[in-house]
Amino acid sequence: MFNKLLIAGAVVAASVSMGHAQTALDMTNEYEPNSIHGQGDQFFAEQVNNSGAGVEITLHLGGALGFRSADNLDAVGDGVVPIADTLGGVLAGSDPIFLVGSLPFVAANPEEARALYEAARPYYEAFFEEHGQMLLYASPWPSSGLWANEVVDTVEALAGLTMRTYDVNGTRTLIAAGASPIQLSWADVVPQLATGGIEGVLTSAEGGVNASFHEHLSHFTEINYAMPLNFVHMNRDAFEALPPEGQQAIVDAAAATDARNWQALADRVSLNYETLRGQGVIIVEEITPELQAHLADAASVVLEDWLEQTGDAGAAVLSAYGESVGRSY
Repeated sequence: MFNKLLIAGAVVAASVSMGHAQTALDMTNEYEPNSIHGQGDQFFAEQVNNSGAGVEITLHLGGALGFRSADNLDAVGDGVVPIADTLGGVLAGSDPIFLVGSLPFVAANPEEARALYEAARPYYEAFFEEHGQMLLYASPWPSSGLWANEVVDTVEALAGLTMRTYDVNGTRTLIAAGASPIQLSWADVVPQLATGGIEGVLTSAEGGVNASFHEHLSHFTEINYAMPLNFVHMNRDAFEALPPEGQQAIVDAAAATDARNWQALADRVSLNYETLRGQGVIIVEEITPELQAHLADAASVVLEDWLEQTGDAGAAVLSAYGESVGRSY
């Protein structure tokens, strides 16, 4: 739990300016301003701030308030910060339903990733409500691949590699595939690369652009592993304390941002590849059939374990998703 007195300025505050009540809300995100999540959150804040509803959101990017994704559920629940953008994988310790977006090789493209999100959204919303919060919108990541200083396109190239993963799904998959994964917060990735603590990273080309991976790693191997989600959530009491027009501004901005984020995903991969090639990074767009089969075998174990953990809820999500994309699970 957090001591609210230690985080000056992070609580909901009301001020009076030129005779009009103004509610100030802080929002935290550990990712960079130029990331797809940072840009989405900036769009959200601008939509609210320009609504004329008397609500002013101050967005703190790059972990400026000192919060990492792992801190955000408690921080928002305690009212220390009203709104946060949180990597879904860190919430899996509270509910494994949050691992559905990073199940390996389940969603192959942005359309399928969104269908998976929509299938699971009622469960996400119920989770946040149980914790005194509300889900505002999701921020999808482009598909994850393998960053390293060599081409990772064979079973032998992957064997023994010390790879950073972002959640337990990635950790279990890479263990089963023969690598040596370490689950790390995003803030710890570049320091570990700089000191040689890790040899590679499971993340998207997007992540590599944002964190200037070209300074440490030379290759990005596309494996279309998964398209995980960040979740933007708000303290329920802070929302209820707003006047009706303020609440509506939040709801409208969240809907607009959700649509914007999914639309932005479509062009993001090509833009990231263009940037990386300009920085000298080698993009590997095909892996051997042997590695594809090897990763699929590793992934099947992870999917089975997840279904066992989530029971009826997980089965219902995959069933609804399968119906929407024409596959059975």
